[in-house]
Amino acid sequence: MSALTINAWLEREKPVITLVSSLSGNTIAEWRDSAVATLIEDGTVTLSELCSDSQKVQQQTAHELLLTACATSLCARRGNNCFSCITGRLLASYMSTITTLQCAAETPPPIKRVAG
Repeated sequence: MSALTINAWLEREKPVITLVSSLSGNTIAEWRDSAVATLIEDGTVTLSELCSDSQKVQQQTAHELLLTACATSLCARRGNNCFSCITGRLLASYMSTITTLQCAAETPPPIKRVAG
């Protein structure tokens, strides 16, 4: 059992994604309406990840949402100095690495042509 659960209501007029502690039942983070659209547009989460039955995919997605919530919290506190602290730089580096790995996994290998 994962310590984090994602609840996503995307079919609503104003979609909602919540990240909930499976241990306490408390809401850790919540995104509504345009914030949900931003998560999807920025590639933080995908519809296939949110709908996945794989516990590994759900756990990874929950961790990415948790890091995003932490980064957003830091940015809100630091304003234009967002990501200037070590925690912010680590989060930015992690998110960049994840995005790079996701792109690499989605890119098919080049087709080798044999002269003949």
